[in-house]
Amino acid sequence: MAKLTMIQKALSLKEKYEIYDGDTLKYYIERRKLVSSKPVFDISVESGVVASAAVTETGSPLVFSLTFNGEDAGDVRYDGVAGINKLIYEAKGIEIDGNSMLTEFSVKDKDKKIIGTVKKKIVSFKDTYDIEFASEEDSLLMVMFTLLIDETFHG
Repeated sequence: MAKLTMIQKALSLKEKYEIYDGDTLKYYIERRKLVSSKPVFDISVESGVVASAAVTETGSPLVFSLTFNGEDAGDVRYDGVAGINKLIYEAKGIEIDGNSMLTEFSVKDKDKKIIGTVKKKIVSFKDTYDIEFASEEDSLLMVMFTLLIDETFHG
């Protein structure tokens, strides 16, 4: 299992996160504008932006439009139904289910097999998440899902 840690930066003008593989900074995320009803977040590596998530619908459903390496990657939807803690990424047949406390999320493929987990640390000054996933090729996707979990359920 591959593991990453995502930590929200405190005391920043723009919403920012850093993602670590052990002690090594792997990705960082930054919100493009400080104030916006439809925020856009960029996930970057040292050489530049590799993915983005833009809020395209703010009601119910809440919709995030994703891009990876400049290519449209489809939408992730949250229907905002009371008691349903689920994000749906139809383009890949992926569902992200949260527990009742919204501290642990399972990422399931189209066959309902768990391909990763996201756990929010309860006792932490900054929003901090432990991310685990089976395949290194899912690294960027799992970081994106963690950002969407934070924005949807803990924003």
